Amino acid sequence: MRHVPVSPRAYGLPGPGYGPRPDGRSGPSGGTGERSCAAMTGPTAQASPRTWAERARRNAARAVRRPGWERDDLTMHAKAVLAAVAAWSIASWLLPVSVTTFAPFTSLLSVHGTVYRSLWQSLRYMGAVAVGVVLAAGFGSTAGIHAWSLAVLLIAALAVARLRPLGAQRLQVPVTALFAFSAGGGQLDYSLQLVAAILIGVGCGLATAVLWAPRLRHGSADEAVRSLGGEVCGLLSDIADDLRETTPDETRAQEWVDRAGRIDRLAWRARASVEDGEEAARLNPRRLVRGGHLRLPAHHAAVNVLERVGHQTQSIARGLRYAAHSDHYQALARDFLTGYAELLTDVAVAARELPVSEDADGDGEALRDRVGRARRCHDRLAARSRRTHLDAPGEWPLYGALLTDAARILDDLGTHRPAGTGAARA
Repeated sequence: MRHVPVSPRAYGLPGPGYGPRPDGRSGPSGGTGERSCAAMTGPTAQASPRTWAERARRNAARAVRRPGWERDDLTMHAKAVLAAVAAWSIASWLLPVSVTTFAPFTSLLSVHGTVYRSLWQSLRYMGAVAVGVVLAAGFGSTAGIHAWSLAVLLIAALAVARLRPLGAQRLQVPVTALFAFSAGGGQLDYSLQLVAAILIGVGCGLATAVLWAPRLRHGSADEAVRSLGGEVCGLLSDIADDLRETTPDETRAQEWVDRAGRIDRLAWRARASVEDGEEAARLNPRRLVRGGHLRLPAHHAAVNVLERVGHQTQSIARGLRYAAHSDHYQALARDFLTGYAELLTDVAVAARELPVSEDADGDGEALRDRVGRARRCHDRLAARSRRTHLDAPGEWPLYGALLTDAARILDDLGTHRPAGTGAARA
């Protein structure tokens, strides 16, 4: 398992896409972190035109050279423009000018980073529009066009908008009701024309999303999980190298604690990248042509194991930092620290054998062999520590804690089983 760079998508950085995730979660979605104009502050917003142009040129060049978030971002903009122009052209040909604008507007709301999310949000949007149109037509035909009837309409629309099934599209209920009521007077003919424009926009948006489906993002998920594994294994190896040569001081131990604390964030980003890869495969016609996994259970399992290993590594670093305050710390048995360094080296090697994808070679035999070797090293070190006369009475609690943390890491690695690929394919 080697450390490889991860694209901004795996870290939840801004990428292509419009609107929230279907499940309402925040953070990266379909490999497309959502951003608004309000978020464009700081160095990016304050950059000079020349700097902005240079950054745009570099991103465009990377988009042409290789797949990545730059190409996805450029593709997303092109899809949005194509859908909007197609929707406006069709609506201008079929519908009155008073409702033409709603078609391209709706198409922009229907184009998302994945086919699944485009369909899901379009269904929610159409549901919200239908409710708004019904409310406007009902109030317009019964109460008439008055200020008080508009107020009652908006109160009712805002109340209905609280329905959970509408999700992030709930605001479209009062918006649609307001347009249908004020611009169309609540008349049925205008409401039907408005619905037709919205259907044209949704149709163009979905057609663009399906015909120009995004690439399958299993590679990004692989990179994110391997990057997480590289960080965990690298930290274990660094601790082992230092323990082999010297007794680290509190400052060095604190550096390890800080590095281990970043593993949680890497695990979150890796998990989000895996979920993005799964979402990108749903309803994606490319998967039907090229094949691919619909679910990524091996990725999820690897992230969970590496996250727990990271927690235990942080516990090891904290134990060493705490021991630095001890009066007996400098008297720690050199043979124990040297042996413990060898144990952590074996643990790091075992962690590198962790299968991180459904397409990983082998059946986990290499991982089991490495874990078995590390267990034997652990048992030898524990037995020697119990037999050997300790130089200071405060040493054994630290030895026991360090050995326990290493044993828990081996338990996590030893109980890991590569996920089968049969259930992962649709």
